[in-house]
Parts: sequence; C-alpha cells; structure tokens
Amino acid sequence: MISLVMVFLALITNVIAMQYGHGAVRAAVDEAARYGAALGRDTVGCEAKADEILRGRGGLLRGRLGDGVVVRCTESGGVMTATATGAFEWWAGGLPNVSFTLVGEAVVEEAP
Repeated sequence: MISLVMVFLALITNVIAMQYGHGAVRAAVDEAARYGAALGRDTVGCEAKADEILRGRGGLLRGRLGDGVVVRCTESGGVMTATATGAFEWWAGGLPNVSFTLVGEAVVEEAP
C-alpha cells in the first residue's frame, strides 16, 4: 500500500512539474514575440530572448525538463510569431511523452 501511495504521489508531482513547464514556455514565447517585435529587432533577437528566459541565468526551465523545448521565431505580414515545440517526459517509465506546441504573437513596430 505504501508503494502504491508513493507511485501516486510521484505521478501527481510529475503533473505539477509539467504544468509549471507549460506556463514557463507560455511566458517565454509571449515575451520573446514582444521583444522581437520591438523597433529594430528581428527573429534572431526573438529566439535569443526565449532561450534566455528558459535556460539563461535564472531561467524558468533549466535542466532536463526544458531540454526538449525548441523556440523558433518568424516574421510575416507585420507580425512576429514565436513558436515553441517540445515534449515533457513522465518520470515513470512506459508512459508516452506529453507533446505540445505553443504560439505567441506580437505586432511588429514600425518607424514613425
């Protein structure tokens, strides 16, 4: 019975970690899109900002949880789009990874 409770507790903790990771990636794509859309910035700056938010010093998703997350930025029609794709692994073996794609957009600033 104790073993079953410990496994259940580990799975619940894993779900909480995945929810945190999802929120961290959401924050990163939103902030990266806004950063890349600022006057004089481009897709390279957008991707660098997302990487800094996720994995930089004090990053939100450093370590194994964030290893599978990739953020790509594109600019089209005056809109900067940051797209994050990745998968979170279960801590217990035999369960499929939880894949996700998150998108953040911001209107590109134009010079007056």
